[in-house]
Amino acid sequence: MSEKEKVERRSYLKYGGAVVAAAVVAAVGYYAGTTTAPAGRTVTTTVTEAAKTVTVTATPTATPTPGAEFGKGLRFTYVTHGGEENVFWNSVMLGMKEAAAVLGCDSVMIRPKKEGDLAMEASAFETTIAEKPDGIVVPIAYTELLPIVKKATDAGIPVLVHNIDAPNAEDRIKAGGLCFIGQDLDYAGYFLAKSLSKYFPSGSHALILIEGPGMVWAEERAKGIAQFLKEYKCTYDRLDVSFDLAVVESNTSAYLQAHPETKAVLSVGYTSPIAGKVLEAMGKPPGEVAIGTFDLVPLVIDGIKSGYTTLAIDQQPYLQGFLPMVQLTMMKKYALGAWDVNTGNALVDKSNVATVAELSKKGYR
Repeated sequence: MSEKEKVERRSYLKYGGAVVAAAVVAAVGYYAGTTTAPAGRTVTTTVTEAAKTVTVTATPTATPTPGAEFGKGLRFTYVTHGGEENVFWNSVMLGMKEAAAVLGCDSVMIRPKKEGDLAMEASAFETTIAEKPDGIVVPIAYTELLPIVKKATDAGIPVLVHNIDAPNAEDRIKAGGLCFIGQDLDYAGYFLAKSLSKYFPSGSHALILIEGPGMVWAEERAKGIAQFLKEYKCTYDRLDVSFDLAVVESNTSAYLQAHPETKAVLSVGYTSPIAGKVLEAMGKPPGEVAIGTFDLVPLVIDGIKSGYTTLAIDQQPYLQGFLPMVQLTMMKKYALGAWDVNTGNALVDKSNVATVAELSKKGYR
């Protein structure tokens, strides 16, 4: 068995564990009593950032409905890098809220105003530690967060890492991060490029769009994409962009006009469908350039439906919000250990986009 096959098998086994855990918690909620996801209330948290005071707006779950008693009295906080403009995090938040409703615990997610604001995330993390919740959930978008993970665990607060693991998982473990719940980013990049390769020939030229240059999640996915492209004997360029779609369109248009030999466009985030709009404006038909991307935001779904976006990899963000609540509650109630979960490399293309589009509208995919 090759190393990649071993990784893929491990991913399958971990994903299977996620499904079982979700089913168990659903059963707990059912026997505890019928619940519905409550509407959120707005909470502001004041934190200190570089000698100034700023206010973070967050939406925790409302008081759980009667009957959801399993995790009553427990309080968990998610601290993320996902800015308010990044719609991906809405699904993570929905998973968190619905888990809180099922379990009967309280939760809050703190997001910066702008994507990837390290100073804001670090300040929110420090403030959260001082508030002493029963558990903290955090992505390691920057390795600078690892000392704060250590500070939290030294204070006796369990920390689960989700969405983005440290580039070296051993560093997360040494800092006290008990598990990782999310996508295997390096392999996901490799899987995206490999899945897309059936739509463009070996030896082609490709473009990789980097929405978060320097951020762990972006660089890990880019590494996996580049590894496969090298194996497939392709040339490629990296183009730093952002989640600002106007910037993506401008930069991608300039690149594709200058490099008409490009046969594939892959993004480490969800913006490569913009390349489809650029190609359409250039008079190129769907499928002439293969386009691969991540995550099932509306832009991606519309791109797949149009035929210009070839496929997407869904990392199932709902699970990244739901499962940490399950694990932390079980740890607090029964002293159970945390476990890693690969939330999957779910492939979406024209054959199944209609099904997942309906779930995406509701925030589950």
